[in-house]
Amino acid sequence: MQNMTCSSCGAPLEVKNQFIRSITCRFCGSTYMVSGSDTLDAVGKMPSLADYPSRLNVGARGEIHGRAFSVIGRVRYAYAEGFWEEWQIVWDDGAPPDWLEEDEGYWTVYRRDRVRGAIPPYDQVKVGQSVTINNKSVFITEKRTARVAGSEGQFSSVLPLTGTFGYIQGTSTENPVSVNYWTDEIELSVGQDLEHNEIKIKS
Repeated sequence: MQNMTCSSCGAPLEVKNQFIRSITCRFCGSTYMVSGSDTLDAVGKMPSLADYPSRLNVGARGEIHGRAFSVIGRVRYAYAEGFWEEWQIVWDDGAPPDWLEEDEGYWTVYRRDRVRGAIPPYDQVKVGQSVTINNKSVFITEKRTARVAGSEGQFSSVLPLTGTFGYIQGTSTENPVSVNYWTDEIELSVGQDLEHNEIKIKS
């Protein structure tokens, strides 16, 4: 672990593991990129998040199907009709971090997947159609634009501080599939839907 200091407020910043790419100061909201050197590169500030009842919080520990994890980050994404939360989790077994999505009472754990071929352009995708992603047929159930409304903690990717991005979600052979169309990157994730009782919270 690396221990550094926030240049804005002086609070300690602890980089949890080698997969972390950005960190948000929990005291002042300053956001930094982890460059792999002994310093952090400041990129701006994130809005603070208003708390609302949830099973999780940054620092909580739990298990999914007997596999232990810790929550190290939280992001709120907003779109025209509402918002959803994603929790960055790290596994005790040392595997790369995953995302635990919480949306309207439903839970999905997402793992980033490699893009192995062309992804249909966002403007050409329509809800209700099937598209081919990584040689699999994906039935599109949702297409929206969203923005990052706030964050806290540490993350395995660099989040956009401003602007909107397009995203699509669908299903392929019963697995949820999500594609984020960032400004300079297409991010593909494949998930697993979870029932409420499949997530055991320890603290």
